[in-house]
Amino acid sequence: MIEYLLKVSFVIGVVFLFYKTVLQQESFFSTNRMYLLCGITLAFALPFVTLPKLVDNQGFISEALKVTQTAEAEAASVLRPKSENQAQNRLSTGKENVAPNRETAPEEVLSPRQPVVTATTPTVEVEAPTTWVFWLVLLYLFGVAVCGLNLLFQVAGTLWKAIRSQDRIEDGDYVIVNVESKQAPCSFFKYIFIHPDDYDFETYEQIIAHEKIHVRQNHTLDLLLAEVAVTLLWFNPFMWYFKKEVEKNLEYQTDALLLEKEQVSKTQYQFNLLQIACPNKPLSITTNYNQSLLKQRIFMMNAKKSTPHAFWKYSFLAPLFFGTLLLLNKPATSQTILDEVSDAYTAVTSRMPQVPLLSSDPAPLSSPEAEPSPLPGGQKSILTDENLPPHPGNPQAAESVLEAGNPGNNLPAPPKLRNRMNIIGSADMTEGFWYGHANQNEYCLDLRGKTNTSNWNISRCYPKNAFSKQGDNVYQITRDAGTLKLTGNLSEEVSQGKYVFTQDDSFRDYLFKKGIANPEDNFLFHLFLGDVNKKYVDFLKSTYNDVDGDRLQEIAIHGITMDAYQNYLAMFKKHSDKKPSMEDVISARIHGITQEYVQQLQEMGFKNLSMDKMMEAKIHGVTPAYADGLRKAGFNDLSIDKLIEAKIHGITPSYLTEVKSMGFGDFTLDKYIQLKIHGINAAYVKDLKSAGFNNLSLDKVVDAKIHGVNAKAVEELRAYGFKDLSLDKYMELRIHGVNKVYLDDLANAGFKNLPADKAIEAKIHGVNSDFIKKASQEGYNLKTLDEYINVKIMGMARRSKRD
Repeated sequence: MIEYLLKVSFVIGVVFLFYKTVLQQESFFSTNRMYLLCGITLAFALPFVTLPKLVDNQGFISEALKVTQTAEAEAASVLRPKSENQAQNRLSTGKENVAPNRETAPEEVLSPRQPVVTATTPTVEVEAPTTWVFWLVLLYLFGVAVCGLNLLFQVAGTLWKAIRSQDRIEDGDYVIVNVESKQAPCSFFKYIFIHPDDYDFETYEQIIAHEKIHVRQNHTLDLLLAEVAVTLLWFNPFMWYFKKEVEKNLEYQTDALLLEKEQVSKTQYQFNLLQIACPNKPLSITTNYNQSLLKQRIFMMNAKKSTPHAFWKYSFLAPLFFGTLLLLNKPATSQTILDEVSDAYTAVTSRMPQVPLLSSDPAPLSSPEAEPSPLPGGQKSILTDENLPPHPGNPQAAESVLEAGNPGNNLPAPPKLRNRMNIIGSADMTEGFWYGHANQNEYCLDLRGKTNTSNWNISRCYPKNAFSKQGDNVYQITRDAGTLKLTGNLSEEVSQGKYVFTQDDSFRDYLFKKGIANPEDNFLFHLFLGDVNKKYVDFLKSTYNDVDGDRLQEIAIHGITMDAYQNYLAMFKKHSDKKPSMEDVISARIHGITQEYVQQLQEMGFKNLSMDKMMEAKIHGVTPAYADGLRKAGFNDLSIDKLIEAKIHGITPSYLTEVKSMGFGDFTLDKYIQLKIHGINAAYVKDLKSAGFNNLSLDKVVDAKIHGVNAKAVEELRAYGFKDLSLDKYMELRIHGVNKVYLDDLANAGFKNLPADKAIEAKIHGVNSDFIKKASQEGYNLKTLDEYINVKIMGMARRSKRD
């Protein structure tokens, strides 16, 4: 929470400073209002948005605030009810068969916040000291409560005053409430509060007109949004100043609209502002006529209006927020991909019927030769090393099973692991059911949740000698992260039962001492499945100063063994000029960068590619077969970038053959890419020929496609009398928007069977049935379309608006 609030505060500061330094003096009050509202909204939304890695040191602010995560975890431990801590202590110490000889160990090694248990002494709870974060959170919640109650009292008091008042006037969509005590005029939603005895009739009318603009523009919503933001960010001085800027801009906008729309003298209006200034301040949630910022309002009324050319300043908003986002959050990684795929999978599986996990006569999962189906009904799991999310243009891009035993730099896969994983949402994965079958040298298990509604499953294969038999139908496998105990006859060809995973507290404490925080409750379970042990962690710590728990979990999920990681480092050292981060290695694994693929690229002639370029090629499906296809089509010695570009745009040998069959001759690859981008194919050329356009140059065909000219569009225009026109003229009609809708509109105004040039001229100058009707109402009784065009050019619309 603290990290999130600090990020929101940072964005608010950026939005506020940009407004004060660049936008404040501009008279685009409506645009500034939208900027300020969007600024508040984006401040609370951007901390949830992540981008792919684009620059070094991306997410600098997240990295700087990382200390708050550990501090908050400690605070959460202090805030957790004592009974819950005790329950967790019982879970962590009361399970049997945690590890070999564990029951005879003289003492459990626990973190400072866990109870200390010995074999001969009763359980003693050691309470952690209250951290500074605990008091900081309490102080923040106290401030939110005070500001929130103040806001609720303001809203309730204002509504109560409006409801109980007997002296009020219904004026269309407005309710004018005549208050008894003296106060500055103000409005709240549709209610306008005023003490009428203080003003003469002219001043009273100006005040009411001013407040009606506040009501029409829904300015109360702006103020409420700003007040809610202040309540949540009361500790941030920028937020208080930000709210003041929202209030000031609303007054600027209202003053401008009043002077523009109403018959009000600017000088008299400003004198009235000064005349009625009084010390009775209304509540901050109301838009009020008389504020202490009178001097600034009068200055803005008299200032020179901004010209449209000043809008260039708003063009900096895109790089401003993009740069803020790069600073704010760490780059999206493979875990983000897993989450997005899981969310998409939930939409499908949530509607599927659940199949009981156990039955009296269970059907075998598969034959020994086949892999088990991890989902009910034989559905295929979506997160696997063999079936990672595919990339555009390359269905096989996610295949990253690395074979063990290859010499040299070949990347080994986890020993005999065929990994499948499907995790939807959060769930306790430490207990559940297992289904398995035995092969010659291994047991393949499908682990599932402990209830029929659990939306997750994981499949793994283990060597048979990794299991130790603890009793009748009880088997277990122990690793540094913990112990997996299976109850059931594992030795059967097809079997099932229950499992329990018990984490190793000493390994958890080891990670804590190494500065590796647990990202979720199932952290050690994933490390167990991926066989991430102390030796592996020590290797990573010796390679990187900082090892993030999330990245460590991703390594386990994607089955990157220590040997595989070392080989990836060697590959990066050979093919890249930088030391890879953990994210880089995980990304290489996800995108299937193997020594085999590197060898394929080298055989294609690309011997000195960086790892980033290899991943880009793999993502987009650049393979030897694709390159050979282009070579056979006559494109030799292409760079890797040109191959990637061609693959992205769908340039295939069949498309090259199709374009050549049109009779336009041979082109460069760039020209083929251009044609593909614009959708030029044999079907489109045939369509143009059916409309009577033969012997066209290729450039003319491209122009026609760009402007949407096809047989249907031409036939539609010909129905209105535009026959025997050149292709250029049909394109001109399309460019200027002369279509069926516009021609029908002119026909309804009495102008039919127009020449093409006259229809284009009328459209360019904005002459339509609405304008013709308005001109007639203004006394222009004209006969020809040319006359209406001339009237529009001469500015009839502007004069009538001014009158």
